[in-house]
Amino acid sequence: MYAGGLLGAVYVVGVIALAPRLGALLTFALVIAGQLLASLLLDHLGLLYPRHPVNLPRLLGALLLLAGVVLIRRY
Repeated sequence: MYAGGLLGAVYVVGVIALAPRLGALLTFALVIAGQLLASLLLDHLGLLYPRHPVNLPRLLGALLLLAGVVLIRRY
């Protein structure tokens, strides 16, 4: 419970600190990409639910999301 509160506070402070520098779109694109990568890792290791190994479609989806973040950053 305390770890969740601490990590939530770090998340809020991080978004507040990064949004003016990166812009709102890139900040939230990075947040979503981070959440997707964390969920892939948790699913692959089976830490919260039964194990779901990373397969090609899931990896392709993550790579496409990361490509979108790169495109947002460039343009």
